Amino acid sequence: MNNITQREQTIKSGLLAQQRMVKSLLGDKAKADKFLATAAKVATDYKLSNCNPQSIIDACIQVAQLNLDLSPSLAQAYLVPFKTKNGGENVQLIVSKNGYIVLLDRAGWKTKSFIVREDDYFSYKINGFEEKIEFERNLDATDESFKYAVAMAKSPDGEIFIEIMNKAQIEKHRLVSSNQRGEPSGVWAQWYEEMALKTVFKKLAKKLPLGEEVSTAISMDDKVIEVTPEEKLNDDLNKMLEQPKA
Repeated sequence: MNNITQREQTIKSGLLAQQRMVKSLLGDKAKADKFLATAAKVATDYKLSNCNPQSIIDACIQVAQLNLDLSPSLAQAYLVPFKTKNGGENVQLIVSKNGYIVLLDRAGWKTKSFIVREDDYFSYKINGFEEKIEFERNLDATDESFKYAVAMAKSPDGEIFIEIMNKAQIEKHRLVSSNQRGEPSGVWAQWYEEMALKTVFKKLAKKLPLGEEVSTAISMDDKVIEVTPEEKLNDDLNKMLEQPKA
């Protein structure tokens, strides 16, 4: 048995050993079996070939805890490799914008998010305790550059929550990452608006009166990624984001 086959077998066996736990988390054997099959396929992908197998298994179980789908076509969560201080590689769970939408929808919240560009019409007004947004996309725009990222959520009882981040605020968040220096690079260069929407959506979710499930997702997603100043993490995220969506 070569090293690759042995590694894949270790990961699959490790996931299978968690079958009872996954079934308990998902509440259904058929759903658990499907999740484990998808997890095994994602976990043994070549992009994670240098990662510690146990960190991959642990990240998959975290996804099951959140009852999200690891299928690349749904883009709800990603398993992303990152460098550790000792020079090895582990896996970091990244909850996507789609993942947060699923979690909020499950809790009865309706959500909306969009990008405002320079030539669009956008107005945000506060009148007492009421907030109002007016937005009109300029279909004939000549300036398509990013201006704002907007996320909105409506609670089951009709209360509206709004979060707006401008370019400077998005940039401040981006530069916190140890693999982003100066101009946007890697995933931020190629998928700036997608990353901006995830950022504003996550900031909004932190403010909402939500249950433990969403708080857990935010906590997992907030873990510091300790990477070396290389483009591997960006390249892997690019490949994941390029997966076709359903």
